[in-house]
Amino acid sequence: MKKTLTLLSLFSLLSLSTFAQNIFTAIQENDIPAVKYLLEKGINVNAKNEQGNSPLMAAVKNGSDRAVLLLLQRNPDVDTKDKAGNTALILAAAVKNTRITDLLLTHYPKLDVKNSAGTTALITAIQAGNTETALILLRNGADAKAKDGRRKTAIDYATGINNAELITLLNSNVTAAVQ
Repeated sequence: MKKTLTLLSLFSLLSLSTFAQNIFTAIQENDIPAVKYLLEKGINVNAKNEQGNSPLMAAVKNGSDRAVLLLLQRNPDVDTKDKAGNTALILAAAVKNTRITDLLLTHYPKLDVKNSAGTTALITAIQAGNTETALILLRNGADAKAKDGRRKTAIDYATGINNAELITLLNSNVTAAVQ
């Protein structure tokens, strides 16, 4: 019995590294034990894949708040950018997972960083119709007056999608900032 248990334990360790050949595969497959194992083995949390995504970005895109939490415990660079200039926070604004946004904000990312299109996390949240994330970003100090590459603000996008709640929220935020 003891021999069988030892063999099963050895097999599970070997298969873990076989199935999750790298951190990106583990994250894509939402294989949290493999992510944890790879992190414990000292994987570089700031490594990048072919698209320029860090493991944190991959976890955000995958919507895996558990993987995001595990990665954040290793203090990755939360402001690193992918090839399109997106940060993890900009990507989180598009996924509509407020838990991920909240987790990222505990590591003090730059709120108003722009990607290569000039889009901020706030503008991304509004384009995605993500009112909750927009509110979280505004409460944490995101700039409602920031303009993207097309010279549009968050209010312009909220008006474009006719989201009265966001328009009111953004107008009150801009008014408070001016006062």
